[in-house]
Amino acid sequence: MMEIKRLADCTFNEALTAWNTGFEGYFADMTMTHEAFLRRFPLEDLSPALSVVAFIDGEPAGLILSGIRTLKGVKTAWNGGTAVAVKFRQQGVGRALMEKTLAIYEEEGVQLAMLEAIEGNDKAIALYESLGYKNVDHLEYLELKGKLDASPLEHDGSYTFRKVHPLHAGLLPFYKGGNPWQTHWQSAKDAEAVILTDRTGKEAGYAYFRKSFNEEGAHISTVIYQSEADETREDARKIIQSLLGCVIGQFDDEIRRIVLNLPAQRSKIAHSVLKEIGFTPFVNQVMMNREM
Repeated sequence: MMEIKRLADCTFNEALTAWNTGFEGYFADMTMTHEAFLRRFPLEDLSPALSVVAFIDGEPAGLILSGIRTLKGVKTAWNGGTAVAVKFRQQGVGRALMEKTLAIYEEEGVQLAMLEAIEGNDKAIALYESLGYKNVDHLEYLELKGKLDASPLEHDGSYTFRKVHPLHAGLLPFYKGGNPWQTHWQSAKDAEAVILTDRTGKEAGYAYFRKSFNEEGAHISTVIYQSEADETREDARKIIQSLLGCVIGQFDDEIRRIVLNLPAQRSKIAHSVLKEIGFTPFVNQVMMNREM
């Protein structure tokens, strides 16, 4: 017998078991420790009250994590992971979880539902499509490892940079709040951020990013959440190149540079610039939205 509960009504171990068993045999290793699982909730605005866990005969069988944000006036929900344990697959658990999740979104007055799926996970994509989700973009995690002989970016002294909190990037009129959830400023509250201005003082671009260091204090990686320009400008491409130069520097460090979940169409110029300077994809996903 199947029962679906709100995560808020489950024990922590039940929820973590549902997550870790639900991603066994998945395209990538998604298992988490207790600490990592807990960190996701405040970091990504996930809510135990909005998330659901399926049980079959009392055993955790699957779950969906969800959160809600208001993005430019639109109440938006995100499915932060659908997991079904191997032994319970092909039994309608995923569909039951999705139907319950969408019912909760309706109760909460959600206007737009978002999720991502690994490209090639055809069964999951077909399920989401059957429930009204539409494929709206192709997403890529990009990376560029190691030191380069020379910077692929030309220095342009016509722009200036101002350090800000990521929130301030989110207030810009050309901010890409419709990009994937994990690239939003709300998921990068403790990151570094810069706003680019032109010679007239007009704000024309932004980037926010996080640098990681090892125990000896050596820089080991830079993660870029968003690096975008006002795309109505003729110099949008140069702006993104300048932002990347500001964030990454001279490419003379033995580090890993990562760009999160970049939409190929919604961030077409940034995507083109990054590919041009040598970034390559290591994860491909589809972005799916549903009007509620």
